[in-house]
Parts: sequence; structure tokens; C-alpha cells
Amino acid sequence: LRSTGVSGQVCGNGLSLSSTYLDRLKDTEVNNFAPSVYYEGKSTKFISPHQSMLEHEWLCVDGAASSSGAIQLYDDGSNGDDFAGDGIYTRDCVHYCSSSVDFSDYFGFAMQASIGGASLTVMDASKEGTVPYDVLTTDLTPNGKVIASSHAFFFADTGGRYYPKFPTSVAPNSAAEPNAKNVAVSALMQVFGDVFDYVTVTPMERPNGGIEGAGIYKWQTWDRRGGPQYDRDIGDPGICISAVAGIPIQRLSGLITCGDIISGNGFRGELHELVHGVSGFEYHRALEAARTGDGMHVPGACTVDHSSLQGPVWDWVKGYPKRIPGSTVDVGVHLLENNDCASCSVDNLPNCCTFRYVDMPRTSAAMVANPELSALSPLMLYIAGMIKASQIAPADKTYYCMGSDTDGGCGNQPGQTPCVIKVDDSNRSRVTSDFVSRFTFNQLVNAVGGKRYPAKKFNVVRHAAVHLSAREPTESEITFYTLLWRQHEIQKTPWKRIPGPNASVERYPIDTWYFHTSGNSILHSRLHGIDCGDNSEAVPSCSTRSGVCAGAPCGPGAVCKNLDGQPLCICRDGLVGDGYECAFPSETGFSRMPTAHESSSQCFPTTFRWTNSVNEASLPAYPGGQMPYASTTCHNHGICPADWRCNKKRGCLPPTGGSICQQKGYSRGQCEALGCCKWNPDLSGDKCVKQSDGVCNKPLDPNTNIAKCDNQETCCYFGCSYLEYIDNQAYYGQIGNCGYDCTNGIAPAYDGKVYPEVYLMPTGYYTNHQFYGYDDGPLNIQGTNKNMFERCSNTCGADDDTSMFLKNLRPKDGVLIKRTCGWLRSRKTNQKRKLCTNPKFSLATQGYKPARDVCIDTCDSYM
Repeated sequence: LRSTGVSGQVCGNGLSLSSTYLDRLKDTEVNNFAPSVYYEGKSTKFISPHQSMLEHEWLCVDGAASSSGAIQLYDDGSNGDDFAGDGIYTRDCVHYCSSSVDFSDYFGFAMQASIGGASLTVMDASKEGTVPYDVLTTDLTPNGKVIASSHAFFFADTGGRYYPKFPTSVAPNSAAEPNAKNVAVSALMQVFGDVFDYVTVTPMERPNGGIEGAGIYKWQTWDRRGGPQYDRDIGDPGICISAVAGIPIQRLSGLITCGDIISGNGFRGELHELVHGVSGFEYHRALEAARTGDGMHVPGACTVDHSSLQGPVWDWVKGYPKRIPGSTVDVGVHLLENNDCASCSVDNLPNCCTFRYVDMPRTSAAMVANPELSALSPLMLYIAGMIKASQIAPADKTYYCMGSDTDGGCGNQPGQTPCVIKVDDSNRSRVTSDFVSRFTFNQLVNAVGGKRYPAKKFNVVRHAAVHLSAREPTESEITFYTLLWRQHEIQKTPWKRIPGPNASVERYPIDTWYFHTSGNSILHSRLHGIDCGDNSEAVPSCSTRSGVCAGAPCGPGAVCKNLDGQPLCICRDGLVGDGYECAFPSETGFSRMPTAHESSSQCFPTTFRWTNSVNEASLPAYPGGQMPYASTTCHNHGICPADWRCNKKRGCLPPTGGSICQQKGYSRGQCEALGCCKWNPDLSGDKCVKQSDGVCNKPLDPNTNIAKCDNQETCCYFGCSYLEYIDNQAYYGQIGNCGYDCTNGIAPAYDGKVYPEVYLMPTGYYTNHQFYGYDDGPLNIQGTNKNMFERCSNTCGADDDTSMFLKNLRPKDGVLIKRTCGWLRSRKTNQKRKLCTNPKFSLATQGYKPARDVCIDTCDSYM
């Protein structure tokens, strides 16, 4: 029923809700608006499982212009109540009072507030019908309602198959086990393919005990050195993530869970998790022995960075969660060093280096006036791959920490250790401490293995927003979230919000990724293949741009294509990676990657396996997706592999030297890494050309440590890259061992067979939970010396004078400079020590490893 209130407000816009939905709501004991977004001139419905009255200064009912007090809710089948006596109290025709509506609150087109624990947004009526969307089919996640617009993806579990209650995740940092987060991301990847760096999962409803706060789950990194996870090997695939998506997930590196992406404080949490994704966690710990921190964030007592990754300065005696107050009670403080610190010697810092407190910015004006107090520091921009080391000013290359480890657990709360270091902050402009430390940018670079590689990576962050719900989203909700993510692509500065009811100070502003990264990165949340609609030209990802691949940070071995106005780098067939860095599978866990069918047994309960009904061979080639939404869609001919050509008449065609190499603006290093191109220095223009035969074969893996056997009577039956020597136990373990009967992700031996749980010991070997002597068991070892431990030790532990190692990359063009172990052995002692131990020479890329990993015998005495 639709009626008109006293001031022309249309009533009856609240949704009719099923008993299934309301029962799930009752279990969560939270309130909701249905819909949570409505257009001005219309209304919504408020539903609650535990209260019969609703009151808010901005809220009206039945078209009233101003509030008249508390609003009565009903459970008698009237006033929008769907089922009498079910314990759910309801009131239809609820809306913001017209006298309170102010669209300047939210990017100029909406106003939002949290009411009774639920979010309610009113939107400018002129936005109705302006955002197209598609209803999608996802065979691998049946029974889910999937809808996508140009910038927002919706997954509605209307029948409760995937989460019996509302969208919840008791471990927001985790995605290792199948849950609603995996299922929704699976649906996303099925449609659009593996083209995103990060995905945010956020609920439309706000269930009690569900997705609250924010977190990030990261499972792989493609940074060779100095990036967000500098202590991790590259290419650590998420097996269960790949299983649920049906294709190997190479590019996607993390899932963000954020309970609130609408309010200013809520979106600050989203930014915080994105920063974790691109720039990591704590980097000072390699240098600052007095401070362990919490293992995740920049300590408040350090000057390294003041972005969303750093909290306030905690009380020097009471510790967390008691903060040092700012000039007003609702703000904390950051710590800055004074000028006197620069002239202090390291051993005299406590006596001559002082600090000052400054308020953490609380308003949009304060953020804009002092961006260094809220945005990423130059150091973090460098770690994130947004600026090069040469772009950091000398003044931004020195950092300090002082006082006790208040972020690491000292304080006066139960379970905390006492904070014992004396701090004198009686003068807030000259704070002193008995302990002060200092470290530099160069020290940090050396501590994490050398300069960041790749040097530039995240100037564009490809991102997708997945909105979970237990009911289908309305057109108004689809429109609002679409416009929200578009604004985060184009808005340059924090958005000033209006004050709350009976308040004079603006609510926390809506910070933006562009401002948070000082204009060095764009949050690109575009979903390919869906129309943006009219009047969307101001959004770069909705318009046509050319020449975007020129200067793109594609790694050696990657091809570039223009996808929605930004470069998309994809590794060539035969390589794996995120497009900024490409690797041979032998360098990564992807050489042992099980198929989705193989991994389903360990990733899914027996009651739910998509592999029961899906033929894996029918899934499209990497990076996957569906027509016309996949990045490699070829007109009406299907989906091409990453580096294939698309011909409008003939469809997908294999790559040629001309299509891969020429007129791409490659450096010499990029050109030679593609596997079918050559560098002609005599040309005046583009020097990267096809090889004479024009054939474009896959890049050839130079790694010789794969399992091969020229003589079964003397060889090691396992590839050296897939054996790990356990020093304290004196045996070799097979990399990927996952259980006595598990073969998922295990590399085959020389004979092509996969042996579960292999351990090679001096006297025998284990496999399949059984111990065998070397003259017995399934390995069936041939030869006079059957001791496979000795044979693999001789093969994998000794230098081969002809083995090639990577000496360095030539800075001007990225060309690999390689040498042999024989060459290294002939060098003078100082040069050998330098090549074996200096972080400058620790890089491994394109199948080549540094000297210390290849010439083990030669480097051993220097390590």
C-alpha cells in the first residue's frame, strides 16, 4: 500500500519481508531499516526484535516535517508489520524530517546517520534511475542473488544457504575456511576474473556479533623485496580461495572486512586496512630493540608515520587504552621531534633530543591544513610502491622513537607489564625521555633486504566492493553504494560532514584514498563491462582514455591492456604473478598448486562442494570471468588467455612477436623477459622487436632445479627447489607436505608421481606415514648407492661452476646481469663477501636467484 503523508511524503516504501528474513533478524537482536537507503520524498521501514519505541531528533513518521518525539512500533500486523505477534516490532513510513535533510552531509547527494544501531541514508531524488545494474548468474555459488553495477557488487543470501543468520564472520581477518566471505568473493571472481588487488566485503545489515570493525586477511605477496610482507616468499597461493573461485588466484592478495564503510570513522577503518595491504605492518622492529609494538601498527611513540596505520600516543604510565589527551577531550595526539634532535649524537639523544605533542586532525580543515598528520608518510608511500626512493626528501629520511613500549603491552591494566621508562611531558612542546632511538631510511632499507622491488606498483589499486545481505538490495541501495565508491575514486580531499543532532562540531570527515596517499594513488573500484549510465563522465573509470599503458608499471614478462581507463598488467601464459611482478611457477607455490577439484576436499565440508556439479575443464582460462565482464573477453567469441590476441572475426588467436613486443614502449629488461622479443639498439624509435620467425613461445624457465633424472642410479629423485633442509634435524623435508595421505600442492618426483609426506633422512625415508630403508618402499630406488639423502645432498648442496646467479639489475633498463658460480669463486675475498652478503645483491627475479642461494659452498663461509 502506498499513501501520502501530510507533507507529501510517500508512505508504504518499506519492504515486505519474509518470515525467513525476520527470523534471522530476531536471532541477531539488532535493528534494521528496510531499505537502508531511500530517496527524498519517499520513506522506509524500521524493524526491531527488542524495542517497541524509536526516537531520534532527525526522525519523523507519516510525512511530518519535524520530530514530535518517540515513534510507536507495532507487532500487530498494522503499520507495515509483516507478521502479527512474531516478536518483531515495525513502523512503516519512517523518514528523516524534511527540516533536517541536508545533502551537503554526504558528497552533496545524501545524508546519513546511525539510528538505533542501524544506518539510514536519504538520497537526492534526482539520483533515482541514474545507475544501471545487471543481474548475474554464478553457477559455482547457486542460490545466491548476485547483482552488480559499475562500482558495487551485491551478494544476497536470501535463503540462508551460506550463512544461516545474517552475514557474519567471527574472524574478520580470516578467509582460510569457507564462509560467506569466500562465497561472495567466489561469485565476484566467477564474473569478473582475477583482476583485483584487494576486495572489501561489507554487510548491508549490521548484525550483532557479525562483521564489526575492520580487518584484512592476506595470503600472498608478489613483492620481491622491501614491500608489504618483506619477510615472505613470493607467490604463496591461497588454496581455499582458489578452490572456491574455480581458477588460480594470482593477483588478488587480500580480503578486507569492514563493518561500516559509510561513516567517516568507518571508512577510516577501510583506509587503515588498505594501508596494511599495500604498505604492510611494522618496519621499525628490525632496528628499534626497545619497542616490540603490537606487531601490526606504527607505534604512537614513533615518528615514522602518522597515517591511519598509527594510533595516538598512549599514556606513558597507564598505557593502552589510556591516551594522552589533545587540546580537546575527543582527540589524541601524535608525536613530532623538535629541531634540536638533528644535531644530537646517537649516544646523547636522551639529553638533547626533545619532542612535541600535536593534535590528531579531527576535522576536514585540520586534515587539509596538516596532511602530514593524517596521510601516509613518504616512507610508507615508498614501501607501498607509490613513490621511488629518490622522491623522498632528505628531511623525511630520519625517524625517532621514545619512551616505553606502550603499544607493545606496558601499562597498569591487568596482564600488562609496568612502563618503566621515564617521560617528562610537563611541557607539551618539549617532551623528554630517558630513552630515545633514531634510525634512517637507508638503515631500514638494508634491514629488509634492499631497495623495494618492484619500485612502483600501487599508483592504481584495483579494488572491488562486495556488499553482503540477507535480502535483495533495492534500487536506491544499489545507487547509493555505486555513487559512494565513485566518489572515492574522484574526491581529492576529505569531505566535511554536518554536525549530528544538538552538536556544533562536524562529524568525523570522510577521508579519501587519494588524499590519504597524497595524490599518489587512485582507488579504482570499477567492475568491467557494466554501463555507468548517463552523466558519469566525471568518473575517470567510466570514460575512455587512451595511451594508459605507456609508462605503466608492468613487470618483466607482463602484457598491458587498457581496462576501463587504467592499465591492467597481466603475466604472460607460462608465468604467474600480479602483473607488477611475474615469476616462473618454480619460484613460487604455484608450481605445486592443486586444482580446485583436488583442494575441495580440504577446503569444503562434504555437504557443500561446488566441485560436485562443475566440470573444471569448462572454466575459462586465467584470469577467468564471464562474457562480457571478463577483462579478456573477445567480442562474441569467448574469453582469451591473458596474452592472446582478439580478432573480431576469428576470435582468440595465439600471441605473435608483433602483438607482444612491438610499439609497447618496453625497456630492454622488459623486452627480453617476454620470451619472444629481442632488443635492437640500432633502431631509432622503439627498439623492442619480434624475433625473426615471429613465433611467440612461452618464456623459458631457467631454473634447473626441477625434478629431472638423467641417470636413475645416481640422481636425486626430487627437484632441489622442492626440498627443504632442516638444519636442527639433519634431514630433507618435501616442501608442501600436508599430511600422510595428502598430495594437494605437492610437486611430482622425477617419475611424475606425487609422494605424500616425504622426509629423507640419513638412514631411510618417510612417506605416507611409513618409514622405509633406502632399499625398500615405494620410491624403488635404483643404483649401487641407494641412499637418497646422500644423493640429494650431493645434488642440491654442492656448487655447480656453470650454475648462473643474478648479480644485479642494471638500473637504467632493468637488464639482468648474471654470472656463474665458477666466476664468483675466482673473485677476491672482499668481492665474494660483498656478493654473498650485501642486501644490494639479494634480489631474485625471472628465475634467477642471488649468489647466496645458488653458490652455497662458496658463500657459506661469509654468511
